[in-house]
Amino acid sequence: MGRISSYIKAYIATIALFVCAASAAYGQKIVFSPQWAPQSQFAGYYVALEKGFYKEAGVDVEISHPSTSYSAINRLIDGSSNVVSLQLMQAISEVDKGVQLMNILQTSMHNGLVIVSRNDTIKNFADLKNKRVGIWQVGFGELGQIIDKEMQTNIQWVPFIQDINLFLSGAIDATMAMSYNEYLQIYAAGFENNSVIKLSDQGYDIPEDGLYVTREFYNRFPKKVDAFAQASRRGWEWAHENPAETVEIVLATMKKHNIQVNRIYQEWMLQGILSLQKNTPDGNPEFFLKDEAVEEAVEIMYKNGLIKRKISVQEIKGLE
Repeated sequence: MGRISSYIKAYIATIALFVCAASAAYGQKIVFSPQWAPQSQFAGYYVALEKGFYKEAGVDVEISHPSTSYSAINRLIDGSSNVVSLQLMQAISEVDKGVQLMNILQTSMHNGLVIVSRNDTIKNFADLKNKRVGIWQVGFGELGQIIDKEMQTNIQWVPFIQDINLFLSGAIDATMAMSYNEYLQIYAAGFENNSVIKLSDQGYDIPEDGLYVTREFYNRFPKKVDAFAQASRRGWEWAHENPAETVEIVLATMKKHNIQVNRIYQEWMLQGILSLQKNTPDGNPEFFLKDEAVEEAVEIMYKNGLIKRKISVQEIKGLE
């Protein structure tokens, strides 16, 4: 009788373990970190949270923004975040370092990097030869450095953190900027007739933002991750259809985080971000990481020594 009782206790304990594991998986909160502080660049995620799209998909989501000293990718690596937004080239670089990332949703289909000059004497990339050009200290400007190397323009890159003070002071001849972000700051500061060089016009239209998780996390919670990706896409699609209300949601999110708001600035940014998502003949957004985009990014990064090996499409998509 004692032996039978022991079997029953063991059976009950095993069942309890399965129940606990299932409950943990069902209740898994997803902590998402975008690249930066709240702004229209991440509008679709704020919409999905505010409109209840994540809740309807059965996902408990917390949006936790990184700090200037601790990036989103650091949060993903240490496990404090489960999903992050990264530019494609940044993601490829991290995979090259050994981080097992996989793309779960591509939100950008085009490149928004530009170089803005302080005067009209610089009209094209060749005019930047031997000039002092600002570049983000935290990354994002690798594509400009690649073009500089291939065109042998010998640009003197001057790092900055996040503002345009170097440009405004005249300490540099030009600066890298996002078409939907720093460029508006420069324009608003009175530089209305300066030249703008789009890096996509140089033949490098490498898509930017996408959502990434570690393979380990995806393998543990595939349904949760897929539900998060689809609800995020729904948020972006809603933003395309309702831009005015989307800006209101962004402004409310910024105020919640004690960030000074500027409606016109955020409207401009949202318009720019949404335009980078459009990639169909009818002008609709597309949320798919194309194989050729990965292959092009990997090729130019490998050729220019930014990565040590050629990352495959299957690897970045988690198919191998």
